[in-house]
Amino acid sequence: MWYSPSYFPAPGESTWREACDREVRLVRESVGISDVSTLGKIDIQGPDAGAFLDFVYTNMFSTLKVGRVRYGLMLREDGHVMDDGTTARLGEQHYVMTTTTAAAGQVMQHLDFVHQCLRPDLDVRFISVTEQWAQFAVAGPRSRDVLNAVLDQSIDDESWPFMACGPVGVAGIAGRLFRISFSGEHAYEVAVPARYGEALYRLLLSQAETLGGGPYGMEALNVLRSE
Repeated sequence: MWYSPSYFPAPGESTWREACDREVRLVRESVGISDVSTLGKIDIQGPDAGAFLDFVYTNMFSTLKVGRVRYGLMLREDGHVMDDGTTARLGEQHYVMTTTTAAAGQVMQHLDFVHQCLRPDLDVRFISVTEQWAQFAVAGPRSRDVLNAVLDQSIDDESWPFMACGPVGVAGIAGRLFRISFSGEHAYEVAVPARYGEALYRLLLSQAETLGGGPYGMEALNVLRSE
């Protein structure tokens, strides 16, 4: 089972609400860091990967350009919503699907069912890589300043527009960067192999704190995404 921090109390704060309000402000005004490694990650490859995604989502993914991300909605067999998340196209035949934390296993089972029973004609392969990648949200008006302090090559709006994705070097380590936001702010998610996760989190947090930012938990995220 995965656990995520609800909030990060600072000295002098006696209630969760005080911490939550402060974390919301720092994301709005500076930059916040959140560990989103618990989100499900499924690597999908093959000549029919796009067609497979078109079948399991309500919207199109075969038309998604390489280097871009799209939000998708997935239904159960009875038409009820099963899950939602973003899927990035890293290559002509290579996608990475992100699922909610709670539904990661269910989605993987559903993909297996679709491939084996409904569309065995499609040439596609997929595997869960949830535990292989550590991923962190960097959100707020100073988010790009934090990232440019750790990336091997700086980014800007032209090179990395909203819903862009691709490979990056993170302090010499091969990683991935996605410009997506679930807080409504200028935000990114940066991923590295899991063994570098703790080191990157500490580095991002250190950079954020120099800019008046810090960590934020699920309570603040729920406020930000609701607004």
